[in-house]
Amino acid sequence: MEESALLTNITMIITKDILVDEANSQKKPKHFLWHSNQNVDEDKMRFPLLASMDDEDEDFCAKQQFFSGVGNTTKNKEEDNKTTTNPSTSGSHILRNRLTAARKQNKFYDPQQRTGSETCTETRTRKKPRELNLLNKFENVEFEGYLHMSKMSFLKTFQFIKHLLQQSTFPAGVPAQTVFSLALWKLTTDEHFEEISRRFHIPQPDCELIVSQFWHIISDKYESYIKWPNSHLFQQLQLQGFQKHPQLKIFPNLFGILAIKRLDIFLASEDAEISIILQIVCNVDQKVIDCFVELEQEYSFDETPMGQILALNENTMPKGCYLIGDKTFPLKPYLMKPISNPCFRKEQEFNRLLEPALRLGQDTLDIMAKRFNALYALEARDLAEVRKILETVCALHNLSVAIEDDYVERKREVVKFNWATDTNSNVTAVAVGSEQNVQGLQRRNDLVDRITFHSNANGMPMAMWRLA
Repeated sequence: MEESALLTNITMIITKDILVDEANSQKKPKHFLWHSNQNVDEDKMRFPLLASMDDEDEDFCAKQQFFSGVGNTTKNKEEDNKTTTNPSTSGSHILRNRLTAARKQNKFYDPQQRTGSETCTETRTRKKPRELNLLNKFENVEFEGYLHMSKMSFLKTFQFIKHLLQQSTFPAGVPAQTVFSLALWKLTTDEHFEEISRRFHIPQPDCELIVSQFWHIISDKYESYIKWPNSHLFQQLQLQGFQKHPQLKIFPNLFGILAIKRLDIFLASEDAEISIILQIVCNVDQKVIDCFVELEQEYSFDETPMGQILALNENTMPKGCYLIGDKTFPLKPYLMKPISNPCFRKEQEFNRLLEPALRLGQDTLDIMAKRFNALYALEARDLAEVRKILETVCALHNLSVAIEDDYVERKREVVKFNWATDTNSNVTAVAVGSEQNVQGLQRRNDLVDRITFHSNANGMPMAMWRLA
């Protein structure tokens, strides 16, 4: 047993010495590993995605992979063997490492492969739109041609609403003047957002978001700019205003003028053009004191908030007061309108005397359209946004009246076309409003007699009141 064990030990020692000597005879310097043609070919087989033109970073990456494979522990031998026997797997792994490193250095960046965190980071660091200064960008005449107001009116209007824009949150902290300028430009020029984006070098999504937010802000402050006279003082001032008008003072207790206009709107939600009705009430100064928007096929004055409030609340106007509207409105004790089929001269004269009042309402709509060209061809996402836009238009119109900007007045002297009386786009399908209200008929008859008597007392011939 002892001889057998001894022979075995001697055999193992001799074998070990032979193997060590053989390994030393074949050992090569380290640098030869990367410059020998034989090993280059082996590397190409092991790293098939690397070519001779690859740069030093790729070479270093390959070296690290090579030494990592040589130094694998026994625990990872099976996994290493699989990688070595599958060159494409090893190459794909290297390519992924290269792309990951490149993305970290902003090289080979593929926007389709952004992660959620990368997107959030980009949103937070997105450059805010530069301040848009239209006052310096355009000369006076060109400025008025685009924005339909003088530079001084622009500044005064901006001062009225500046505090609202500063309190609101806009993308990337957009300056208040930029918000106001973009919104006003959209309403007065009616350029599409694509055109505005190109003109002012502001991304289109930012333009749409900024302008839409502006409409929401002004609409939310509706009652600050579009005020119905509720207090006794303001109601008396309303009545006194009409009594000072040379053509309307013959109408006692006149409180306001009703006017409606049909508009064709393109709705993105419907991907179609629809018709809506814009209803306003204005005072003698042509300020809007109430506005309402509804789909044309669903419009009925009795169903509007104004119609319901006037019918249910006697305190909406002082006792005995009334509004004047055109033939499309229904006759009510609080709503006077022209006589549909006048039979007597005094009825014809009554209709004629109503014309200045009706024209006042039509001119108010025309002034709004000549200042805000968006009314000619409005577009919006949905009906809710249409309402916000039109409320914004009415609010800005009132501010323009308050600061006495005269641009539209000068324009109307040249452009005689009246948008509100255009029969091609006005309410033509809506029939003449009902005149069956008994109290309304009695009230109108009394008004006809009173007005015709007043006219006769001022020197009109008695023959005018004879039967036709």
